[in-house]
Amino acid sequence: MQLLPLLLLTFLALKSEAAQILGLFQHPGKSHFDFFRPMFLALAERGHNISMYSYFPLEKPVANYTDYAFQGMPLLTDMVDLKAFETEWKPLGLPFKVPTFFMINDWALKSCEVAFESPLIVQLLESPIRYDVIILEHFVNDCMAALAHLLKAPVIALSSCAIMPWHYQRMGSPVINPIMPMNFLPYTDDMGLIDRLNNFFHFHVVNALYHLITEPATDGLISRRFGEGLPPIHEIVKNTSLMLINQYYALTGPRPYATNVVEVGGLQVGPEKLLPKHLLELIERSPNGIIYISWGSMVNANTLPSAKRKALFQSISQLNEYNFIMRWKTDNDSSQLEDKPSNLYTFDWLPQRDLLCHPQVKAFISHGGLLGTTEAVHCGVPMLITPFYGDQFLNAGAVEQRRFGIIVDFRDFDTEHITRGLRIILDKGFADNVRHSTEAFRHRPIPPLDLAVWWIEHVIQSGGAPLVQSPARHINWIVRNSIDVFFLSLGILLMFLVSLWKLTRLIGRVVAFGSKSKKQKQQ
Repeated sequence: MQLLPLLLLTFLALKSEAAQILGLFQHPGKSHFDFFRPMFLALAERGHNISMYSYFPLEKPVANYTDYAFQGMPLLTDMVDLKAFETEWKPLGLPFKVPTFFMINDWALKSCEVAFESPLIVQLLESPIRYDVIILEHFVNDCMAALAHLLKAPVIALSSCAIMPWHYQRMGSPVINPIMPMNFLPYTDDMGLIDRLNNFFHFHVVNALYHLITEPATDGLISRRFGEGLPPIHEIVKNTSLMLINQYYALTGPRPYATNVVEVGGLQVGPEKLLPKHLLELIERSPNGIIYISWGSMVNANTLPSAKRKALFQSISQLNEYNFIMRWKTDNDSSQLEDKPSNLYTFDWLPQRDLLCHPQVKAFISHGGLLGTTEAVHCGVPMLITPFYGDQFLNAGAVEQRRFGIIVDFRDFDTEHITRGLRIILDKGFADNVRHSTEAFRHRPIPPLDLAVWWIEHVIQSGGAPLVQSPARHINWIVRNSIDVFFLSLGILLMFLVSLWKLTRLIGRVVAFGSKSKKQKQQ
């Protein structure tokens, strides 16, 4: 009986440390949320109470985790038509990706409109719960930051990809354009002059479009939903305490982020699980190994143009010493697969992380999505990447630069390029180099999921992590880039040069006058 009070006190102490955590995710992209969810599950396991507003409720309930499911937007799965990428305008042979901004801006604004119309938002604002921290996604539209502002709690932002151009200012993080390629471009931290020019153009044009188009549209949406009186969205987002991003220098290269921007790339790679029986049996029937093919959750493989589908199938037939496993959702229409080779096996869904880490998986044909890319790097599987849109070009460039794989552009997606590319990455020397490079990605002082949880709890315990906030968030572009200092210094230099020139002329005149007077005296 004497132990009962002690146990009760211990229980109450533990409960008092449990935080109320709110997750706000209006974007209906599964690949994004698959990166975010492990953080919340880990926090729930540690006893924190999670209120999750998203399009992706858990299939099975978990203690301390409550789902509130948005409705009204189609999920961004199996909806990208590959025929749209067959032709690409390349002025002067350079990638031109500005239209990508308009595509994702439209998606984002629509998802905000739908979320704001949800009765869940009314219930949230009327709820008596006071949250210790609000965690949301910083992607293209920041409408949920207005809710966080109204709820008056510290904010943590998450990014499932490299951060966008407009994220640097709000976090007070520096930008070095020559070594920091913009998200939509296939560049690395080693760019020539023309590539640096194109990178500079894209970074600043897309950033300007965000401020000129997205922010006013978001402010209008917020004022219609919550009335006038809220600060503009570009001021609200500056109060973000921390940003956790799906990047890691061993893959994407070192970046000079501010202290409040933390790399946690690969945190979704959890413990390995046993593969389903049907996949294990297929692997056992593949003595030379398996090649895995997946273009992510958004791409509809049925839209692969006929000529490119035949080229892929022909390459698979030529490498008949391997069996191929591919994610290909048929939707009860198997006409696209009538001519598939006998060594290709298709499935509606595959356990990607566990499949990639199986020692018999020898290569990965991918689109360069960051989840699959980090999982392949973690598992030491070489990649053949064909990027289609978004940050896939950036990820592909990093993979090729660090010899984790090679790129086959979609315009070159034919039998010759596919087969040659696979032969390159299946070479023992190439594969051994990938496995060696994987050690740098895995070898960390703290696992990325633990690091993310530590920072989230630090923001909660410190009331917003004020000591890591950069004052650069609140200074304008001119001061931030020392333009005023440059012009002041230039002005001082010009004044000095003008003064020196006038002094020289004055001395010249005095000397000339002295010489003239001397001559006159001699005469």
